[in-house]
Amino acid sequence: MIIDYAGFTRASNLVHLLQGSALLLLGSAEAYSLKNNGKKYMLAVSLLVAVLGAAMFVAVLALPGGWDFSRLAQALQARRGFYLFISFACLYGAAGLSRFMHELSDRGGSGWMALFLALLASSGALYFLMAWRVNEEAWRQVLAWHSAIGLTLLLAVAAKSAELFLKRRALQAAWAALLIFAGLQLAAYKEAPGSFAPRLVTIESSPAATPARPKP
Repeated sequence: MIIDYAGFTRASNLVHLLQGSALLLLGSAEAYSLKNNGKKYMLAVSLLVAVLGAAMFVAVLALPGGWDFSRLAQALQARRGFYLFISFACLYGAAGLSRFMHELSDRGGSGWMALFLALLASSGALYFLMAWRVNEEAWRQVLAWHSAIGLTLLLAVAAKSAELFLKRRALQAAWAALLIFAGLQLAAYKEAPGSFAPRLVTIESSPAATPARPKP
C-alpha cells in the first residue's frame, strides 16, 4: 500500500482546528454563564464538544485512512505517534459527554465535573508528547507550540478546580479566559509541510578510484 504522508498533515491540521473549536465553545459558554444562567447553552455546547470529538476520529479515518479501517491500520503502523490523535478524539468526546451529564444533573453531580476536569487535564498532558510524533526537523516547533497549549489547558483546569472550592468569580473568569486562549492556540496551529514524511538521508559516495596503470 502506498501511504499518503500528506494526509497525516491535513488530518493533524483539521484535528487541531476541531480541538480549538471545542475549547472556544466551552470557554465562550463559561464566559456567558458568568452573568447569565447558561444551562441550556452549556448543554448544547457539551453535546457539540462530544460531536467534535467524534469528528476528530472521522478526520483520521478519512485522510490517512481513506475511509478504510484496514488502510488506516497500515497507516498507523507507519506513523505510530498518530495514535495520539485517536486518544484526543476519545478524551474530547468523553469530556463533552461528562459535562453534559453534569449539566443534566442540575450541576449537582460533582463526580461528573471531576471526570470532565480529569479528561481535560489528560488532554493537556498529552500535548507535551506531541513533538515525538513528527520528524526531527519539525520537533522544536511542535514542542514549543504544544507545550504552550498543554500548559494553558492545565492552568485552566487548575483555575476551575480552585473555583469549585473557593467560589471566587475571578477564578471562574480565569477558567473561561484560559479555555478561550488554548482554543485560539489550537485553531492557529499549522503543521510544517513534510512533518510526517519519511526522513530521507542522502549519502554521497566518493569518486571512483582511477585504476593503476600496469607496469611495462
